[in-house]
Amino acid sequence: MKNLLFLLKLRYFGFSICFLGLSMQLSRYYDGLKWLMCSIALLYGTSIYAAVSMHDYFADVWTSHDGLPHNSVNAIAQTEDGYLWFATWEGVARYNGKSFKLFSRDPETGLIDAAVRALAPAKGNQLWVGGGRGGITVREHYSWSQQEPAKSLVNDILLDDDSNLWLAVEGEGVYYRQKEGENTYSEDRLVLNVSTAHLTQTRSGLIYAATRSGLYRVSSEGAQKLKIPDIPENVRVYYVSIDHRDHVLIGTTNGAWRYDGKQFTELLPDLRTSTITVVEEDDEGNIWLGSIDKGLARITLRGVDFIDTSSGLPNNRVISWFQDSEGSIWVGTNGGVMRLREAPFRNYSALEGLEGNFVRTLLNIPGDRFLVGSSEGLNLIEDGKVLVASEQPAARQSMLSLANISDQSVLVGTQRNGVYRWKSGLMTPLYNKDNGLPDNEVRALLEDSKGRVWIGTVNGLVMFEQDGTRTVFDEHSSNLPDNYIIALSEDRRGRIWIGTAEGVAVYDRRNRILPIDISIFEQAQYVFGFYIEPGFVWMATDRGLLRYDTIANELTGVGKPEGLPIDKLFQVVYDRMGSFWLTSNRGIWKISYVEAHRAASGEIAAINFEHFGDEDGMGSSQANGGSTPAAVSAKRGMLGFATAGGVSFILPTTLKQLYQYSLPIVIEDVEVDGVSINPQRDYSLQPGSNRIRINFAGLSYIMPERLQYQTKLVGFDDDWNYQGSQTVAEYTNLPPGHYEFHVSVRYPYGEWHESKTKYEFELQPLVWQRRDVQALLLIALVAGLTLLMYWRVYALKKRQRDMAMQIHTKTEALREQAERFERLSKEDVLTGLYNRRAFDEKVRRDFMLSIQGLGKLNLAIIDIDHFKQVNDRFSHIVGDEVIKLMAKFLKESVSAPNVVARWGGEEFTLLIHGTEEQALALCNGLLEGVAKLHCPQLNDEFHLTVSIGLANALGCHDYQSLLKRADHALYQAKNSGRNRIEQYHEFR
Repeated sequence: MKNLLFLLKLRYFGFSICFLGLSMQLSRYYDGLKWLMCSIALLYGTSIYAAVSMHDYFADVWTSHDGLPHNSVNAIAQTEDGYLWFATWEGVARYNGKSFKLFSRDPETGLIDAAVRALAPAKGNQLWVGGGRGGITVREHYSWSQQEPAKSLVNDILLDDDSNLWLAVEGEGVYYRQKEGENTYSEDRLVLNVSTAHLTQTRSGLIYAATRSGLYRVSSEGAQKLKIPDIPENVRVYYVSIDHRDHVLIGTTNGAWRYDGKQFTELLPDLRTSTITVVEEDDEGNIWLGSIDKGLARITLRGVDFIDTSSGLPNNRVISWFQDSEGSIWVGTNGGVMRLREAPFRNYSALEGLEGNFVRTLLNIPGDRFLVGSSEGLNLIEDGKVLVASEQPAARQSMLSLANISDQSVLVGTQRNGVYRWKSGLMTPLYNKDNGLPDNEVRALLEDSKGRVWIGTVNGLVMFEQDGTRTVFDEHSSNLPDNYIIALSEDRRGRIWIGTAEGVAVYDRRNRILPIDISIFEQAQYVFGFYIEPGFVWMATDRGLLRYDTIANELTGVGKPEGLPIDKLFQVVYDRMGSFWLTSNRGIWKISYVEAHRAASGEIAAINFEHFGDEDGMGSSQANGGSTPAAVSAKRGMLGFATAGGVSFILPTTLKQLYQYSLPIVIEDVEVDGVSINPQRDYSLQPGSNRIRINFAGLSYIMPERLQYQTKLVGFDDDWNYQGSQTVAEYTNLPPGHYEFHVSVRYPYGEWHESKTKYEFELQPLVWQRRDVQALLLIALVAGLTLLMYWRVYALKKRQRDMAMQIHTKTEALREQAERFERLSKEDVLTGLYNRRAFDEKVRRDFMLSIQGLGKLNLAIIDIDHFKQVNDRFSHIVGDEVIKLMAKFLKESVSAPNVVARWGGEEFTLLIHGTEEQALALCNGLLEGVAKLHCPQLNDEFHLTVSIGLANALGCHDYQSLLKRADHALYQAKNSGRNRIEQYHEFR
């Protein structure tokens, strides 16, 4: 497919006859010049988007190299499902916006010859196809049905308001078939015996025929010839169609005519000698004329414009014409098909009057006008027209920068001669190297809120006060990062932001230049443009879009790591509809304003984007940068961009309207285990079907590559699955059951449109998966199990009775033994307290909770002082009594959640939950309580005391270190005289 922007220039006409085109040798090209003449009054709109000229259209061309089966496109039609169809000599091609599918002579279509000449869409999503050897077939959804062939080549097919069939047959005439039933008709009735090329029916029910010997009005009873005045009676008529007033449009070998039922009017008298092969009216009331050898013309209220092979038409012989549901115009020729569509962008270039195509800068100025500076000079765009900005020679030089100033004039920065003032068409020299500029190459201009003029050159920055005082800043005399100044902007606090080739700086309210290091973001260096909002400064740089937080003084950004496909961005503009537009050498990138902030804040990993280039109507995908402003956002929402091919404008609201268009969606093909089936007929899938592949398409022909899809298989999916641009869904190993496949489509940022067409199917089960078979198998299994269980029950009951007593006896014994073992494994036999094993488990568990912040933990080790003397003086029996007395006291003195245990010998451990102060208080109470204990066996000859080592879990990595700390503290207590408490102090 070739994308072509027409290299033609629209001319507008008054009441006198005008010529369109370049100078020619009149004697040699007389007929051609007459083709380029018109005398239609002009009514021209006043805005950039007020009217669409042929140049405003974007053209796409398809030939046999792009999938067309043949370059001659005999007819074009669109069926109710949204498909476009192209009739060629090698079959009919179906187009879905991305690719062609050929239907030719084969048993499926029923065509008896590959040559297809006629297409006629009908109700019920039908398409009637006629062609070579009289072949006629009807396509309805996914099925084709062959009809009774005509006697010769079928040039055209018409189904009238009563669904009767009319055939225009080459060399024969017009045949009539009366409808008798569903796709059944009577035998042919010849109503006009003159070779016929085309048929049409008016809304009042009259049928007209274009024949080799004139125009006829036909009915089922016969035909009446209509004489066109002032041309031969038997003039050949190629084409007939109906306009919005129900008048007949006629294309002949002697020009184009209109018939209102009473009289004929010539559309363009100067085309009397031209052969018109196509004449149609579009939705806006414009008349399109296709010729046999001079291309295509369009008649509007403004005038006439033309295209031919010199401006992109594949061939000058126009055979067919069609306007699709999206408003695009399709033109079939002998060399392929061309599609004309209104592109999102409107471009102005040298063809419209710009001094040069390489636009460097543009500016929105009062009066909803635009100044455009190119490498060749300065222009003004006003009311959709390109005007000369000034007649002075100074306006015809390389322009780099522009800026509005308070006296309603404009500062103009040039490449070689410094700064001029432009006002009302006058260019006045203002600043250059002779009166204060460090260089004459000026790439950035700004008048700030104090009326000071800032001029950025390639050799430094200059500020002029209102009284003319000049201040020069450069990298040697200030903190300016570099002398090469690219961009200037002022924030709401009156600070001036300066973009250079080596970074960015800000001139603050204390008259200081403060550099900001942007190299921390992907080694960013060049700053080409700014967008400033409260709290943030956005910068277009050579490493993406940077965001500087002016409150937190923090730099973040959106670049390749965040999903942008390109590093170098020139300008950033906000469209006031929620999107940033970023310019680059590779087109324009539209991103969500909210997503940009979220990506810069690290809330999302990747950002979505939409790309625009020359295929969308831009003069060039290369948007220019390096001087400012190179992109603007106008008051009425219009965005303008400087490119290498002119200045391109877009109105984002029109793009939004396009995205709200309800897109038709079709199920193109269904494959089951690699075999295509008819989804309209084959809804019951064979048992064992393993792989189901469904191909679908959203039928948009304007920007099909931008469509996004989501699918849902009801009965399998709980929610929609986002597919991106993928147009196939595949399912494997589905269980038997009923399913419904749904697909939804949208343009980026648009609403999801769900298809009215869905594929509903039943996946049949294998024999063993069938419910009736499964039920029988279940019944048989249950019956067998019942018989088996019956005889087993009797034997088991007897055995159960015998074993019941044994089991009960053994169970009781085992339970008692288990309880005893459990108790012995955790209790100290002498004291009944937790033993060391149980205490270790408790300490380990509570310690883990403590380090998770779920409580504070302390550990005390208690040792009976001089206990060896008790054993030696009073016997081990008395020693055991002392230990039991101590255990009883500790058990009564310690309450949950605190735990006391016998550690071994005369040592006890105490796990205390709470603060150090609470633990110390408890230990002091125990110390005093032990001193008051009375043991009769000691006969008042020995007084009981204890030493206590206390430690806190703070800072411990494991519970063993806690035990070591308490043990260390106990050792200190014993060495310090016993009958005392010592705390571990390392972490105090």
